Amino acid sequence: MWSDRESSDQDPKRRSTRVGIELPVRCKHGATRSTVILKDLNQYGAKIEGLEKLRIDEPIHLMLPGLKTKLAFVVWSRDRVSGLEFEHRLHDEVFERLVSEFAIRLYREANAPKLAPVRYAA
Repeated sequence: MWSDRESSDQDPKRRSTRVGIELPVRCKHGATRSTVILKDLNQYGAKIEGLEKLRIDEPIHLMLPGLKTKLAFVVWSRDRVSGLEFEHRLHDEVFERLVSEFAIRLYREANAPKLAPVRYAA
């Protein structure tokens, strides 16, 4: 199971680097529907903020933009922040689209393709 620790962005147990995102998303847990803030994302899971402490292994249905409802399970929870592992990883193209549209500006700028300078003929 994917293990996440809020204090370390490079936990050796993490399968993939997290990407910072600030995105309100709808979710369903049990019979309750809520809006949470998606705080970070990778192909295997996400960190959400806004729900009271959740139980480990509790199922959460996330409604990510442009996707069918995505099933995830709570792997850690404290205060109003929880780490989730997706039932099925995000496809690379889907992940890249979400990152390109919703990642925080610093990540997008650091990972933008480097373009060669334009040279004009004299």
